[in-house]
Amino acid sequence: MPEGWHWTTIGEISGMVCRGITPKYNDESDELILGQTCIRNNLVLLENGRLHAPRKITEKWLKKYDLLINSTGVGSLGRTAQVWFDPSKLVVDSHVTIVRAADPRHALYMGFWAFEHERYIESLHTGSTGQTELPRDHVKAIRFMLPSDAELEKFNAVAQPAVELIVANQKESKQLAELRDTLLPKLMSGEIDVSSVAI
Repeated sequence: MPEGWHWTTIGEISGMVCRGITPKYNDESDELILGQTCIRNNLVLLENGRLHAPRKITEKWLKKYDLLINSTGVGSLGRTAQVWFDPSKLVVDSHVTIVRAADPRHALYMGFWAFEHERYIESLHTGSTGQTELPRDHVKAIRFMLPSDAELEKFNAVAQPAVELIVANQKESKQLAELRDTLLPKLMSGEIDVSSVAI
């Protein structure tokens, strides 16, 4: 073990480890609830979420750098993602576990560690095929090495700008897709004429 590093568990360095809530869908709501399909390729996919009737469970509203772990079913269980943006009225359903670091300095390291150990996390399930679950106590007991404060500072100095750039690129990609979807039908119908545009 490198000097200054030490063993810890997710439970020891987390302020909250819990499942999400049971959804109550409402198309007139301004609160979005995410399920397991919203956690893919270590990214949080808001477009797969659904509107949900607001509830007074503010401690389960997602916060920046919350780690999300799919916790039910073969094929989905063990997939991880992290909230790299500032969420507003955003929750997850009861098939997803929320892990919130007690010390923000640990959050990104814990997230990237989880990305690299999804198969290990998946192996901690209980139950038979088709009925698999990842109990909260199993998540809290996950053991890994935590870097020294100096190494953690170096890691965050690289990781934080990287994830901010990813979020900015995602936002720009979404805006470009929306612009394409707006303009393409108008171009195809002739509503917008570009024949005189020099290329």
